[in-house]
Amino acid sequence: MSWADDLMQYWDIGSYLGRYPDQQSLLHDFTARVRSAPRPLPADMSDRPVVRVALLYPDLQASDYWQRNLTAFERRARALGLNLSITVYSSQPGGIDPMLQAEQLRVALAGQPDYLVYTLDTPIHHRLAERLLAMSSADRAGPKIILQNITTPLRAWDGMQPFLYVGFDHIEGSRMLARHLAGMTSGQGEVVVLYAGDGYISEVRGDTFIREIAAFPGLRVRATYLTHLQMDVARRATEDALKRYPNAVLIYACATDIALGAVAAVANAGRGDTPLVNGWGGGAEELHLIGTGALAATIMRMNDDAGVAMAEAIAMDLQGEGHRVPQLFSGDMVLVTRDMEAATIDHLKQRAFRYSGAPADAPSRQILPAPLTGR
Repeated sequence: MSWADDLMQYWDIGSYLGRYPDQQSLLHDFTARVRSAPRPLPADMSDRPVVRVALLYPDLQASDYWQRNLTAFERRARALGLNLSITVYSSQPGGIDPMLQAEQLRVALAGQPDYLVYTLDTPIHHRLAERLLAMSSADRAGPKIILQNITTPLRAWDGMQPFLYVGFDHIEGSRMLARHLAGMTSGQGEVVVLYAGDGYISEVRGDTFIREIAAFPGLRVRATYLTHLQMDVARRATEDALKRYPNAVLIYACATDIALGAVAAVANAGRGDTPLVNGWGGGAEELHLIGTGALAATIMRMNDDAGVAMAEAIAMDLQGEGHRVPQLFSGDMVLVTRDMEAATIDHLKQRAFRYSGAPADAPSRQILPAPLTGR
C-alpha cells in the first residue's frame, strides 16, 4: 500500500460534486469568471491595507508550469486592482529537501501572510498542510490556504478544508493520455512507467495510467521507476529500461522533467524502433518536442487559468464574497499529439498562455535569497 492509499484518500472531482451538489453552481460561475476579462475591484477598495501572499513553490525544475502560474497570478491580480505583497519561496520538486520545505513554511508563517499558497505531493507536504489547517480551523487564526496543483479534496479534511484547491485534473488527463497511447501502440507491447516520487503526482498520474491500460490486455507494464522528478534520474532509468526491455513500445512519463530525461535517453540509444514517450503538462519544452516528433503526445493544460483562479478567489474574498468561491477549481486540458497542425497548437498556446506568453514585467513579488529559496 502506498502512502497515498493510506493518507491521501480523496474525492475525484465528480464524486466531490456529487456529494456536495451546491458546489456545482459555484464552480460553474467561478469558471465563467476565470475565463472572462477581469472586473476590477471598486475604486473605494484601493486604499485598503496591502494583502500579504506567500507562495511556496517547487519551481526549480524544467517545467515552466510554476513560473507561468506566478506570472498569470500577478498579472491578473494587477488587472483586478489588487494591492498585493507577494513573497515566493522556491524549492526543488518532490521530497528532495524536506527540511528546507519545513523551514520555508516556518519563515513564511512568521511573516503573517493573509493567504498562503502551497502544494501537496509528498508526505511532508501532507503533514505540514494538515497541521496548518488544523490550527487554523481550531482558532480561526493564520492565513487562508490555497493548495496548488491538486483538485481532489481530501476526505479526512472535511471540516478543515483549505480555502481553495486549484490546478488541473491529473486523473482525467492521465486517462486521456492512456487511451490515446494505447491506440498508438495498437494495444500491444511492453510498457515502462517513470513515476515521480512516493507521492500524489505518482498516484494520480502513474497509477491512474496503469489502471486505465489494464483494459488493453496486450499492453504489459514490465517495470516502474521512481525518478523523484529529476531529469537525470529519468534519463538513467530510461537507459536501464531500454537495456532490460529492448522491445518496449512505450515509456510513460509522469511529468515534464521526466519526459525530457526519457527523450534524451531514447535519442542517445539510436534505435530504429524507438519507443513512444509522452509528456505531461504541455509547457514550452514539451511543445517543442511535440513539434520535432520526439514526444508522441502530451496533455496540455490551459496553464494560466490556475493563476487567474487564485487571483479571482482572493479578489472575491476581499469583497466579502469568499463564500461564493468553490472548494475546487480545475482548468481545461487538451490532448496534443505530434500529428497536429502547427497552427492548431499555436492557437492553444495563445489560449493557455494568455498572461504568461509575453515577456514578464518586472516582478512585484519578493524573491527571497538563498538558502530559503534555493536560488
